[in-house]
Amino acid sequence: MLARVIAVLALVMVWGGAHASAAWVDDSIYVPIRAAANPSGRILHRGIKSGTRIEFMGFEGDWAKIRYGDIDGYIGKQYLSQSPTAAIQLERARNESEQAKAEAAKLRTQLAEIKGERDALSEQAGELKQSLTSRSDELEQLQEVASDPIRLDQANRRLNEELSLYRSELDQVKAENVMLRNNNTSQMWLTGVGIALIGMIFGFVLRSRGGRRPKSGWAN
Repeated sequence: MLARVIAVLALVMVWGGAHASAAWVDDSIYVPIRAAANPSGRILHRGIKSGTRIEFMGFEGDWAKIRYGDIDGYIGKQYLSQSPTAAIQLERARNESEQAKAEAAKLRTQLAEIKGERDALSEQAGELKQSLTSRSDELEQLQEVASDPIRLDQANRRLNEELSLYRSELDQVKAENVMLRNNNTSQMWLTGVGIALIGMIFGFVLRSRGGRRPKSGWAN
């Protein structure tokens, strides 16, 4: 009983002079709302469950003036508490825990996606590094050749000699093709002339034989 009186005095000290603030019905009980600040006051509500949030309007003796929905009335101030009941706090803690778990799962998913992107970027970076190394080697070779005039001149001469050789071979092939075409033409012409001569000789022989007629017996 002494502890409850001390709690009530603490409420009076904290809430004294307050116009309106949040409060909760204490313990697991149903508290009736009365029209007047006395035990005989008309009951406006059969009872609000402990843990119900109400609007505190102030104290009148041992009674607390409250507002619950559209009802203004009085309940014993010993039923008020400055904080939600343990059940409400537990429910809130559970809700917060579920929210924290959901947020943690979301963060784990995001972390996995970030790791995947990081691995992909690392692979791309490795490929780019390898390509850069290859290009660097090629550039070093070109720089070495360009920085050595003698080697560059020798390379140019070798290329020119190879080019001249290829051109000579090409000219030779072209000349051989011309000779082959000329030979084919000459052979065809000689063949035609030979055929014509043979024809002329054969015709001459036929005419010569046709001019000799046999002698008839009537002429004798």
